[in-house]
Amino acid sequence: MLINGIEENQISALDRGLAYADGLFSTIKVQYGQLCLWDLHLQRLQLGAQKLFFPKVDWIALTAEVDSVARSLKSSAHAVIKVILTRGNTVRGYSTLPCTDVLRIVSSSAFPEHYLQWQKRGIALIQCQTRLGRQQQLAGLKTLNRLEQVLIKHELESKHALEGLVCDEFEHVIEACSANVFLYLDNNWVTPRLDYCGVAGVQRRHIMQAALANGMIIVEQEVSIKDVYRAQALCLSNALMGIVPVTQYNEHSYNAKHFKLSAQLQVLIDY
Repeated sequence: MLINGIEENQISALDRGLAYADGLFSTIKVQYGQLCLWDLHLQRLQLGAQKLFFPKVDWIALTAEVDSVARSLKSSAHAVIKVILTRGNTVRGYSTLPCTDVLRIVSSSAFPEHYLQWQKRGIALIQCQTRLGRQQQLAGLKTLNRLEQVLIKHELESKHALEGLVCDEFEHVIEACSANVFLYLDNNWVTPRLDYCGVAGVQRRHIMQAALANGMIIVEQEVSIKDVYRAQALCLSNALMGIVPVTQYNEHSYNAKHFKLSAQLQVLIDY
């Protein structure tokens, strides 16, 4: 683990990431020491830092630190790097004025191998009862405040479910606990709008960019639970899992055609 470029594993108890979840993170797939979609991860971190009014971040140093950790993983077919940025240390209080130094944390971990099985076999989803709150200023960002996801994961585990769809307070489908959502609906791929909540995933952006480059339009729109039931195919995606077909939603099963439809998205992200 690198903290501001130094090998250590401790931070100050005064860090605002700990005190207020005042920070951002991104989780990057690594293949034999090569970073996947790092440019998009970096762009999202930069956008988040801008929206949270962070002091100046040394992006060159961060990139060098991420590259260094990635090189240490070159013998692994798959691995994971996590980048955390916090606003650094502060005295008591919410004011950001005393904060001048962003803390950079770069760590590595094993790749969740079950994702490879999910890609091949698909998974079943439930409908989560936990709702996402709306906050337009934070919509799309991957901040350190993941308490909603903690509650969602607790719900999933209590029901012995692998994943579930999550709605906002107006019953709009937004995402899964740890992934974005794509539906094949009325002969088009669509993905929920993230104007008020949800994480704008790096893989989601990559899929949409690759689709556009290949003459395929993926529509961002409001998605209802009824849409999920009538969709011809349903997929999950994040930077680690790639494309995962959904075989069942609650008691509703998708027919075998959904694997062929899901392959349309998988082709776009093979790298």
